[in-house]
Amino acid sequence: MNKKILLLGCLISSLAYGGEKTTEIKLDDTIVTSVTGFETNVRKVMANPTIVTSKEIKEKGYRTVSEILKDIPTVNVIGNTFGSIVDLRGQGGLDSTSSGAKANVQVMIDGVAVNALETSMVSSPINTIAVNNIERIEIIPGGGSVLYGSGTAGGVINIITKRGEGLRGSGGYNFSTLGSHKTDVSFGQTIGKFDIDLSYNQNEGNGYRKDSKLDSDYFQGKLRYNINDDHNLEFKYNNYNENKNLLDSLTKAQIDEGRKQGNPDKYMDTMDIDKEDFQLTYNGKLSENLSANVIAFRSETDMLINMPGEGKMTEMNGKPLPNPIPYTSEVKWTFKDKKTGIKPKLKYSYGDDSSLIFGLDYIKNEGGRYGKINNLLNMGPLGQKSMNVQTDMDLNKETLAGFIMNNYKFGDFEFNQGFRYENSKYDISRYSKTTPPMGKPSSSSSSQSKDENNYAYELGGSYRYSDIGRTYLRYERGFTTPAPALLTNKIDNIYTLNNLESETYHNIEWGVSDYIGNTSINFALFYSLMNDEIYTYMDGMTSGPILNYNIDKTERMGAELKLEQYFGKLTLSESYQYINARIKEGRAQKVNIGSQGKPSTIVDGGDISGNKIAGVPEHRFTLGAKYDFTPKFNINGEVVYNGESYLDNNNETGKKDSYMVTNIRFNYNTDNGLSLFAGINNIFNEDYYESVSFTKGEYLYDPAPERNYYIGFSYIL
Repeated sequence: MNKKILLLGCLISSLAYGGEKTTEIKLDDTIVTSVTGFETNVRKVMANPTIVTSKEIKEKGYRTVSEILKDIPTVNVIGNTFGSIVDLRGQGGLDSTSSGAKANVQVMIDGVAVNALETSMVSSPINTIAVNNIERIEIIPGGGSVLYGSGTAGGVINIITKRGEGLRGSGGYNFSTLGSHKTDVSFGQTIGKFDIDLSYNQNEGNGYRKDSKLDSDYFQGKLRYNINDDHNLEFKYNNYNENKNLLDSLTKAQIDEGRKQGNPDKYMDTMDIDKEDFQLTYNGKLSENLSANVIAFRSETDMLINMPGEGKMTEMNGKPLPNPIPYTSEVKWTFKDKKTGIKPKLKYSYGDDSSLIFGLDYIKNEGGRYGKINNLLNMGPLGQKSMNVQTDMDLNKETLAGFIMNNYKFGDFEFNQGFRYENSKYDISRYSKTTPPMGKPSSSSSSQSKDENNYAYELGGSYRYSDIGRTYLRYERGFTTPAPALLTNKIDNIYTLNNLESETYHNIEWGVSDYIGNTSINFALFYSLMNDEIYTYMDGMTSGPILNYNIDKTERMGAELKLEQYFGKLTLSESYQYINARIKEGRAQKVNIGSQGKPSTIVDGGDISGNKIAGVPEHRFTLGAKYDFTPKFNINGEVVYNGESYLDNNNETGKKDSYMVTNIRFNYNTDNGLSLFAGINNIFNEDYYESVSFTKGEYLYDPAPERNYYIGFSYIL
């Protein structure tokens, strides 16, 4: 690792020697919308945000949202079977038994959350949008419950798409040595008071390992009607389709044989996603002091997972078999998620740049998990017999909330106060039917309803002690309501209602931003105490027990530092994050599987107080540099270090090792709108893993790509 840092240091030093040095201060006038729902200067934000602009995305040649987020030290992108999980402020969830970051980091596109109602077998939906269609990405770590409600303990990521005027268009293509091809095209035109924008993106090809495959198509259409200078109405439609192979992880022996090998058995799991979104947004200035924003939306996602396989049946109808029966199986799981909602907000401006915001949220979330297991049993003299299991679970949640947020400015001081009340109504029903190879089918059904009432509030203050320096202190009390599927346990294939509570958290954060010489500085210290954090014990994906319970207290404390220096043609950046995430007080629970027809039982899993939270690296840092040789040609790159992290909350099965990856990119822009780019990922060929797990006494690995290259072009009209 020291050699890699030394080589990068030599590169940066040589660039700095050739660059003109300057102490020019670059005041940050970036606009963000994620902290209030209205446009706000970033220097008024009582947080430590990171803003990635379309210019940076183009200069660095990013091809997916996942690639962008992996370069940000305050964001931890955790690999899992189904894709990626985005983590902020150490929510964790590396082990498949915890929702963690999936439930506590809210991912939005144009202000509408895209997190699924189902948190057990899904990933964060971050790559459903083409990067060329992104205006900016706003990463606001550490809360946001007053404005956004449940599920923001880690923070908020808002992906904001582009708008334009006049005749506009673009196209591009890139190719990677991993075997993937990406094509994108967009077109826009202003006709009178109407703005029309259309974009299409296609990604197809192979991944790092043999048998890996991902084909996707993304389309977005926008129609914006500028009623007058003070009012506009925008309709947006998105459609995303993805087909993907889900490769099994590899054992250590298989990794030693060849880390690029494909599926270790003859059965290939696949995943198909179809996602469709409609959104209508109104922005208006009702008077000199009163502005309105209304978002109405509908989103529908269908995901089909197909898992063929084989095995041996050891019991039937709850009774052990004298001789195991071999079988082949076909398992299909369909996940459905449909959101319909409206979010109106009013902003009243008063005094010297002060404001009061009122808002309502209504969201009807209809989801479900539907499974079909078809087993073909080889019963010897009786021949082949089929055994089928059908499981239908309707998971519905209806949320109504109201909030108020006040920002009061007094001279160089600003103060924030906010409050939110939220009611959630759950309606859950389950139906299962088993058709044995012999005998009569059996079925069961159950349903339950539940109401949850929660509230959030925040208090904050900031002081501008100079024209370019500011410090802030902020406190927030927030919550996360459980996903509907978590309100029941499954033991011996029988579902029962549990007493799961909502998570509540208390965040406190202090930060400072300033310029010293030619260096911009952003620094934050934070502490979070969470009560009743939700944890899931799950043994197997289909037939095993599922147990959901609360851990008494967990805490996360840490620091974030971001530096950027400007030396004429050279820009340097350094970022560091430290997080100590641990269980402060709690005991684990697990299920002892019954034998010889005896029922399974819930037992105490031991005291886990003081243990580290799985999937949270203690240290992360980046070192970056960009050098503009000419106004048309630049080279940029970064080193990204991820520290080690535990594989489970019991801290008994070891850690995922630390790793460091170095990337470099080249960009050339012509005068006629044509841009050429190329890059090398993982220059030093670091051997690391997207994910590591410990199952049934064995470590399993999903290897990350070795050194790889890409090249491409884009054209902007």
